[in-house]
Amino acid sequence: MDLTSSYLLLFAAVAAGSAIPFLPTGEMVSGAAALAAHSHGNVVVIFLIAWAASVVGDTALLLEARLGARRIRRWIDQRTFAARVHQAERKLHLNAFSAVVTGRLVPGGRAPVIMALGLGRYPLRRFVAYDAVACALWAAVYAAIGALGGRLANHPLWGIVLAIVIAVALSAVVQGAGALLRRRRTRQLARLGQEVRHRPGSEAASEVTDDVAARSTRRPQAV
Repeated sequence: MDLTSSYLLLFAAVAAGSAIPFLPTGEMVSGAAALAAHSHGNVVVIFLIAWAASVVGDTALLLEARLGARRIRRWIDQRTFAARVHQAERKLHLNAFSAVVTGRLVPGGRAPVIMALGLGRYPLRRFVAYDAVACALWAAVYAAIGALGGRLANHPLWGIVLAIVIAVALSAVVQGAGALLRRRRTRQLARLGQEVRHRPGSEAASEVTDDVAARSTRRPQAV
C-alpha cells in the first residue's frame, strides 16, 4: 500500500470511528504516528489527517443526534450512560466550549457531550468551531504519543505497540483521576449534608440538606 492510500485509510478510519459513539480512535492515530517515525510518513501529516477526520466524524455524530432525536432519546434512556448524557444536557448551556474540549480529551466523554448537543439542536457552526479546537488538541496529543513511541523503539512494530500501550495507559490514568474526583466530591457533599443535619433545626437547614441529597444522587453512572 502506498503512502497516499495509507493516509486515506487513516482518514476514513478516524472519521468513521468518531461518528460512532464510544469507539476509540486515539490508538489509531498513535499507531500511525509511530509507524511514520520509521518510514517515509510524516507525523505532521498524520496530525492534520487525524484533526480533519475527527472534526468530520464528530460533526456527523452531532447531525445523527439531531436527525434522530426522538428515537435516540428512547435508546439513551435504556443505556447505562443515560445519566451522563442528561447531565451534559443540563450543563452545556453554561459553557459549551469547555464541555466540547473536555469531552474530546477525556476517554468516554466525547459521545455524551456531542449527543447532548445534537439532541438540544446546538448551532452547527458554533459546534464545528469549538470542535476544531478540541480535535486539534486531541490529535496533537495522540500524534505526539505515537511519535515518542516510534522513536523509543528500534522496530516499527514495537514502536506501534509501545505507542498504543502509552495511549491506553494515559486513557486509564485520566479515567482513574476522573473517578477519584467524583468520589471525593460525593464524600464532600455527604459531609456537608451531615454538618447541616447536626445544626440547630430550621427550615432553611432542611432545604439545604434536601438540596445536598439531591445533588449526591445525580452523579453520572460509569460507562
